[in-house]
Amino acid sequence: MEKKAHPIIKKMKESPKFSRFMVPIDESVDFRDAIYFLRDDGTFIFSEGYYHQIEKPREERRINSHIFYVPRDPVNHGPDYTKKVLFGQDYENITKEFMITQPLDKLYPLQLESYIKVDPSQRDMEKPLYASYKAWAPLTSLVGCFPHRQSLQAIMAMSDEDPSAKKIKIITEQTAELLGIDISQIGVSGSLSLGTYANPHDIDFVIYGTAAEIARIVNFLYTLTDKEDKRKVYEFGKYWPIRFWDWAEGEKFMVCPFFSYIDPEEAPLRNWDCEDLGPCRVEARICDHTHNPFNPTILMLEDVKLDGKECPDITRLIIHHGAERGDWREGYRVSVKGHHVRVKTYSVVDGKREPKEEFEAVLEDNLGDVKRIE
Repeated sequence: MEKKAHPIIKKMKESPKFSRFMVPIDESVDFRDAIYFLRDDGTFIFSEGYYHQIEKPREERRINSHIFYVPRDPVNHGPDYTKKVLFGQDYENITKEFMITQPLDKLYPLQLESYIKVDPSQRDMEKPLYASYKAWAPLTSLVGCFPHRQSLQAIMAMSDEDPSAKKIKIITEQTAELLGIDISQIGVSGSLSLGTYANPHDIDFVIYGTAAEIARIVNFLYTLTDKEDKRKVYEFGKYWPIRFWDWAEGEKFMVCPFFSYIDPEEAPLRNWDCEDLGPCRVEARICDHTHNPFNPTILMLEDVKLDGKECPDITRLIIHHGAERGDWREGYRVSVKGHHVRVKTYSVVDGKREPKEEFEAVLEDNLGDVKRIE
């Protein structure tokens, strides 16, 4: 028996924008990083990473995610800056207040408390180590998604009649030219992907490409932000080396690029498990940052010390959150507070997992637990 739509979903469907941006969930939906999904309870979640139990039956699958927007309570709600109107309905960003008022290392633990208030089932849900601070949403609870590139195309299609859409079209064209890519490789995430783009201040672009192409772009952005102080972005108490300021029609915009593997099978952790070998402290030098702008971030390590002792078996640092994408470069020596893990990766053949690779790594899943020491 089909579940009745939540009242707020019925109201959103009355917005002419809704059908332009939302795609119903079916077998063709691409479950990848940084996509918004609408759940049947009227909440919007934001996917994280590339592994979403693709090998499991539909009714058993969970989407690794953050709960971002919930219907706004007209009486008991957060500060005004947490309010967002989505498809004509009042919503609240349940994470923004923490981002603005709390130390960064408290952000994810506090977010988890909020997720549990919204969805009490998260309290006792069994989750892998890398999802400790995430919400696991049943795939069967999803109503629709808001694909990056479709959302941007929907906005740009209105550029002749809508001044805000025109600005986004211009900054998109400028960004494509600046990065040396085709405009078809660009999509949007954030509230823009949910049809909210009036008076944009920051634009969450999603750049699609191969790992090698994205590495070229990221290295270019390092050069850009290293040399031009006017491009540097400081926000929420930290410097973001692959974000940058740009200008269009006399206005200043913050460009916040996400990066997405055009072929998700290129993601090193497309399908994986990790065994927790215990909490640890690791010091190491980063020797390859090819996958540093993606989520999860994978960094190759050398000269590794585990709790003060040499440990060549640990070959990678896995950062499983999006707040340090692009922060860590080749040559940096870092100290990591995390978990020593044994990782097994798989390919999926005829719906079944086939072993692919096994290695040891240090896993970090809370902002601020990686520090540069030289």
